[in-house]
Amino acid sequence: MKVVFLLTAHAADDDRVWYHQAQSLLHHNCEVAIIAPRAGNLSTQSVQVYSPESMSRRQLMRYLADLLVAHRPDVVIGDTPMALRGASIYKQKSHSSCRILYDVTEWYPSKKNVRNLGPISSLFKRIILHLFNIYVNFHTDGFVFGEKYKSLPFRRMFPRKPYVYVSYYPELNYIPSSQPRNLQHEVRLFYSGPPTEEKGFLHVLASAAKVAHRHLDWKVNLQVLTAEQPHLPADLPANLSLDISPYLPFEQFCQTLSEQDIFLDLRSTDRENRKCLPIKLFYYMAAGRPVVYSNLDAIEDGCPEISQIGFLVNPQHEDRVADIVEQYVMNPEMYHQHCETARQLAEQKYQWKAIEADFVRFILRHE
Repeated sequence: MKVVFLLTAHAADDDRVWYHQAQSLLHHNCEVAIIAPRAGNLSTQSVQVYSPESMSRRQLMRYLADLLVAHRPDVVIGDTPMALRGASIYKQKSHSSCRILYDVTEWYPSKKNVRNLGPISSLFKRIILHLFNIYVNFHTDGFVFGEKYKSLPFRRMFPRKPYVYVSYYPELNYIPSSQPRNLQHEVRLFYSGPPTEEKGFLHVLASAAKVAHRHLDWKVNLQVLTAEQPHLPADLPANLSLDISPYLPFEQFCQTLSEQDIFLDLRSTDRENRKCLPIKLFYYMAAGRPVVYSNLDAIEDGCPEISQIGFLVNPQHEDRVADIVEQYVMNPEMYHQHCETARQLAEQKYQWKAIEADFVRFILRHE
């Protein structure tokens, strides 16, 4: 069986696509190809890169269909409605019997699609994109859902279409397990993401600064992985050190997680974010370290044991976040218990091996 991942929003080295789904299919003797706008850190004959910049949406969809002709796939897994439409054009033109599956990990339409538009223009564009999404998915053969809330619209609109839930649990072989440090008035905090208020960076930085201000004899380190240099205030305390680095290749990122002490993610709790399950949550859990996340409905639903491995907070309550960091430093028993429970939960429940068979069975179901 030949499976093609047709991507328009993700690079070929996306952790979900290449490091989990594709590897599992290769292990089960499938032929796998990835068509994507960026190769990322992959260098393999399995990847075909295209340049969408000069094409209109209509041209891109037809171009994606043409790319599929050379592959003659049995299954196409698309990451966006644009990719799905390209696959359906290919299927119609070539009279192929291939199955088209939608791997749903993002809201569509989302706030990114209507950024910088006024209320009327935003509403109009959302309606157009929503109708396009419905139209495209009439021609799909099933869904791979990354989480519950994003599945609900499709399960209501297409109740008879087959689906499988494949969450964002990591393969534990990528993430080493190590004993947590004794913090002893020195703590390493970690943030990965854009340095924006909407993603919570400013709250993370302010929370770290509050910890350092309260305890001038502590060493507070904030490790930041981001694609752009953040604007930093001039009055940061002297005992707060920042290490700002570009995003790391996937395997290197996984290796560095166990070097951290506490993971922070204080993204805004707008309507869309509240219903989004953060992918990195499960990677942090696998590293065996506690987390402090914004209070998102999707986390409580996707990880009901969250209170055993960390805290959910109002991201604007930076004093509360600082209190939690203090608790972890000053209460080693609680810190080590959360660390141990996090890794145990990953091994028992929140790892790729727990859901791999369901994914592979769903892809191969008509073989």
